[in-house]
Amino acid sequence: MKNILVLIIIVFLHVTLFGQSELVQLESVLNKAITRILADQDLSGGWSRVKDEFPVESEPTSWAVKVLALNNVKTEQLKKGVQFILNDQKLDGSWNNNTAHTAFAVLALREVGYVGDAISKALQYFKKVQLENGGFSRIGTEGDPLSIYTAVVLCALKEASVDENTPMVKKAIEWLLSCQNQDGGFGMTRGIPSLAICTAWAIKSLMSYGYKPGVDPINKAIRWLLTTQKESGGFSMTSQTHEDPEVTAYVILALSPVTELKERLLLAVDYLSKVQTEDGAFVSDTPIQFKKVPKKNTQTTCFVAWALSELRIRLGSLKSNHGK
Repeated sequence: MKNILVLIIIVFLHVTLFGQSELVQLESVLNKAITRILADQDLSGGWSRVKDEFPVESEPTSWAVKVLALNNVKTEQLKKGVQFILNDQKLDGSWNNNTAHTAFAVLALREVGYVGDAISKALQYFKKVQLENGGFSRIGTEGDPLSIYTAVVLCALKEASVDENTPMVKKAIEWLLSCQNQDGGFGMTRGIPSLAICTAWAIKSLMSYGYKPGVDPINKAIRWLLTTQKESGGFSMTSQTHEDPEVTAYVILALSPVTELKERLLLAVDYLSKVQTEDGAFVSDTPIQFKKVPKKNTQTTCFVAWALSELRIRLGSLKSNHGK
C-alpha cells in the first residue's frame, strides 16, 4: 500500500511539474514582449509599427490594446490607447476606410469591454463596403476582395456578436470558402497560390463561426498549414520560404484551439523564445510597409504576444480539464 501511495505521488508531481514547465517558457517570452510593447507607446497614447520611424496609427494601437487587455494590464497606458482608437474613428464609421484597420479596432474595443456607438458605426461601415460577392477588399470597395481582409472582418463581426445567419456573415463565409485551393490552403484571393498568413486567418475566422477541426475545409487547411513548419519549430509563409516570427504568431492564433496540435505549437513557442531580442521585441520582414527589409518592430511583437496570450488560455484550459 505504501509503495502504491509513493508511486501515485511521483506521478502526480511529474504531471504537475510538466504542466508548469510547458508554461514557463511561454510566460517568459510573453512577459518580455508585453514590457517591450508598453515601452514603445507614444505620448499621444498610440503605437506605431516601429517607434520613431513610422507614424502613430490606429492599427498598431489596436494590436497593442488587444494584447494589454488580454493580459489584464489595466493601466493608464491602456486607457490612453483606447482613447486614441476612439478619437481616430472616421465619420463613415471606419478607421482610415481600411477594412482591416476597422476590424482590428473592433477587436481591441470589444476586448476591453467597450459597447458604445463606435462599434455600431463600424458594423454599418462593413455593411456598406461588403462587395456583391460577399468578400471585403482592403480599402472600402476599391479593388478585388481579399481573403485575409475578409477573414479579419469575420473575426471582428463575431466579437461584435453578429449572428452567423445574418446575410453579411453568410455571404462573407461563402466567398471565403470559395477561395480555398486544391492543396487546402488559401491565397490572397481566388486562384492565387496558398500563403500561411491567409490560411491561418481563414481558419481562425471560420472556427470562430463554428467550423470545427473535423470538417473538411478546416482539416484541409490545417494539413496545408502544417507543411510550413520548419525543424526550428517556426512557420514560414510557404514551405519553400524561411520561418518568421510573425507568420508563426498567425499560425498559433489559428491553431491554438486544436488540442491535438499542442506539441507542434509548443515547438513554435520554443522557436519564438530563441529569436526574441534581448529587449523583448521581434524582427520580421512580413509587414508590407517594410518592403521585405527585416526590422525589429511593434507589429510582429504584438502579434506574437497576442498569439501566446491565446495559447496560454488554451493550455490553462487543458490543464484544468485534465485535472477534473
